[in-house]
Amino acid sequence: MNTKLIGIVGVVVVLVIAAVVVFNTKSANQNNTSGGNPSPTVFATPTGNIQSQTTNVQVSASGFEPQEIKIKKGARVVWTNTSGAKATVSSDVHPTHLLFPFLNLGAFEDKQSVSVIFEKPGTYTYHNHFKPSQTGTVVVE
Repeated sequence: MNTKLIGIVGVVVVLVIAAVVVFNTKSANQNNTSGGNPSPTVFATPTGNIQSQTTNVQVSASGFEPQEIKIKKGARVVWTNTSGAKATVSSDVHPTHLLFPFLNLGAFEDKQSVSVIFEKPGTYTYHNHFKPSQTGTVVVE
């Protein structure tokens, strides 16, 4: 009886270990693959700490300034809120924000900044969710 119980416990332990190994391998593979544009780095940092290849966009009470920018692949765009109220950088199309999800940077307060490094060429459109008529475009060459 003891030999049979030890054998059953051994089989259960082996199955549990195998399940953990399979689960960890599957999770690691899912984390290393991405479709579309990889998620760029998003920061809430002061613009003084940003390095070269940076384009600054002001989020003022009247909208994004400049409204359209052209940058090289791998460049960073920094949006600084100078509107006096909360603002957002949100992917088009309002209100779903599904066109470029990595641009959904969330709300940020007046005098704060957020940034994204654009890793793939293309045309990326966005807006301020709180004032959807305020729009902007990033053209990455």
